[in-house]
Amino acid sequence: MAVNERSLTRSLNFESRVTVGGFQFRYNFHQLLNRDRVVEPFLTVGFESVEFLTKTDRADAQGRLYHYWSDGTIRDVAEDSPLAGNAQLLVRDHVNESDVRELDLDGFGKYPERTWAIPVGIGARMNLGGGFDFRIGTTLHFTMTDLVDGVTDASVGDRKGQTGNDRFLYSSFSLGYAIPIERKAKKSRITPLNSDELDLIVLQDDEDGDGVKDMADECPGTPTGVTVDTKGCPFDSDGDGVPDHEDDEAGTAAGALVDARGVTLTDEALLKRHLNYVDSGNVNIVASSVESFGPIRKKTPVPAKRVYVVKVGAQVEGISEDLIQRILSLPDVRTLESGDTTYYVVGSFDAIPEALRRELELRGLGIESTVMAEENGRLVDVTKEVQAERERRKGMGAVDDSREVIVRVQLGAFRRKLSRNIFNNVPDLVSIQGEDGLMRYYTGSYTEVNEAADHKVKMLLQGFEGAFLVAFKQGKRVSMKEAGARLTGPEDLRTLPSGSVNKSVLRFRVQVGSFVGSVREVPMETMGKYIEIGDVEPLSNADGVRYLHGRFTTRAEAEGARTRLRAAGLEDAFVVGEMNGHIIPAEDAERLLGEP
Repeated sequence: MAVNERSLTRSLNFESRVTVGGFQFRYNFHQLLNRDRVVEPFLTVGFESVEFLTKTDRADAQGRLYHYWSDGTIRDVAEDSPLAGNAQLLVRDHVNESDVRELDLDGFGKYPERTWAIPVGIGARMNLGGGFDFRIGTTLHFTMTDLVDGVTDASVGDRKGQTGNDRFLYSSFSLGYAIPIERKAKKSRITPLNSDELDLIVLQDDEDGDGVKDMADECPGTPTGVTVDTKGCPFDSDGDGVPDHEDDEAGTAAGALVDARGVTLTDEALLKRHLNYVDSGNVNIVASSVESFGPIRKKTPVPAKRVYVVKVGAQVEGISEDLIQRILSLPDVRTLESGDTTYYVVGSFDAIPEALRRELELRGLGIESTVMAEENGRLVDVTKEVQAERERRKGMGAVDDSREVIVRVQLGAFRRKLSRNIFNNVPDLVSIQGEDGLMRYYTGSYTEVNEAADHKVKMLLQGFEGAFLVAFKQGKRVSMKEAGARLTGPEDLRTLPSGSVNKSVLRFRVQVGSFVGSVREVPMETMGKYIEIGDVEPLSNADGVRYLHGRFTTRAEAEGARTRLRAAGLEDAFVVGEMNGHIIPAEDAERLLGEP
C-alpha cells in the first residue's frame, strides 16, 4: 500500500509491503435466508499476524534530498536556506529507496516491524448457475500499532500524526467454478477367506522374520540374522543408541556422545562439528548495507568481453587440503564468485587453442580441468566449440609445464568470509575455504623468494600482521627451504591463528555526508555544520568524497556519537568501519575485532 500527502505545511509519502497470516470465521446467515437464494451475504472476523516493511522517497537518483517549498515546487535546498537563490528544481522519481525505520526521523529506534491485527469484513456470494459463482468483499484490518507508516502522535514537527493505531482496507472479488464430480458406487470385493481367517493371518504375520509377530513388533524391518528382544528391537548392550550389529565400539561409556557407528566423539571432533555448524548456520542480516556505500547509481551497460579460461575447481563449502595445494601451485590461478559458489580458473586467453594448450599442461600435472568462456566475471559453457577445436587438434600432444616452485603470501585464516573492501589494495587475491571451515586469503604468485618477501613486507605495512610466505610445487605444499629460503615463518597450517589483521588499524567512524557523481560540492550550510561539530575530515576515492566524524575503537562509542549528531540536525549520519583508508561495513569491522 502507498500514500502521498502534500500540503503547504506537510509533505509526507510512504509505501509499505504488508504480509498477513491468520484465520477468519465467516457467518453466512444460512438459518435466516431462503434455501433457493441467489445472493448470500456474509460477515467475517478473525485474528492475524501482520508484518510490514515501510519505505519513503526522500531523494532523487543522484542522492539529492527533496525540499518542499511553499510555492508547490521541490528543490535541492531548503526554502529558508541562505543558498536558496541557487536552488535547483527537482522532480520526484517516486522510487521509495529509504527505509523509514532506519531513518529514525522521530527517534523511535529499532521498533518491531510486526504486529497483531483483527480483520473485520463484509461481502456477498452470488450463484450464477452452471457451477459458477461470484464473490465480492472488503475487509478492514485493525492493527495494534501506529508505526505502519512510521508517523504517530509522538512524531516531531510537521510529521506529527493523529492518535490511534493504524488500519488498512483490503477489497477483493473473484469468479469461481465448481467441477461436478459424481461418486461411483463402491464395488464389493469378493474374497475366498472369511473374516476369522483374515484375522488369523494378520495376527500370525511376521514380515521381517525376527520371531516377533507384526502386531507386537516395535522395530519392523529388522535385518535377517540380528538378535532381537521381546519387542522385536535389536539389542543395544552399551545403551549408546546404536544397535549392536551396527556398533563399531562395544562398551561405550554411559552418557558419552557417539557418531552414527557408535564410536565415542573426541573433543576435537565435537569442536570441528560445532565450528562447521556456526559457520554454515550463522547468517547476519545487514539492514544498512545500501546506506553504507552511498546511493545506488545507474551504470551504463558494458559490452560483454569474452575470454577463455581453464576451470580447475569449484567450492560451495570446504574443499580437500590436497586440492587446495594443487590449486595454489598454479602461478596464474584466480577466483570468480557466483552466488555461494567460488570457481578457480587459470589463465585468460583470447582464443580456444591457447586455452586448450594450458588445459593439456594442467592435465599433465594430474589436475582435472575444463575450458570455459568468461564474460564479465561469469562463466559460460562452450563445450561444443571446445570439442570441435579438440577434434581438429588431435595428435598434437600436451606441452609439459615447467613445474617451478610458486611462492605466495598468506594473509590470514578467518572463521567467516570477509568484505572484499578489506582487500581493495591487495593484488592477485585468491580465497579458499578448507575442510576445517576456515577461509584463507592468499596474494601474489612468485618464482623468486626475494620478490615474495618484498610483497610480504607491503602486506604487513597494510595491517595484515599475520602475513607469511608459503610455497607450492607440483600440486603440493613444500617447505620454504625447498623453495630456496631459510625458514622464517609458521609451516603448519594447523598452528595458525584464526585471523591475522592488525586490529589497531581498525576504527569505527560516523559518516555525516556523501557527495558522489556530479554532486561533489558541499553546500555552505552543510559545511558550517561540519565545522560546528568539529573532528570531521573528508575521505576521497574514485566515486567522490565522504565526510567522516571521529575515530572510535568500539561500535558502542560510534553509535553514541551518531545519536548526538542526529540530534544536532545531521539526520543521515550512520556508523561505518575504516581500515587503511577504506570504508567497510560496521558489521565487518565488529566481526574482525571479535576474532580471537
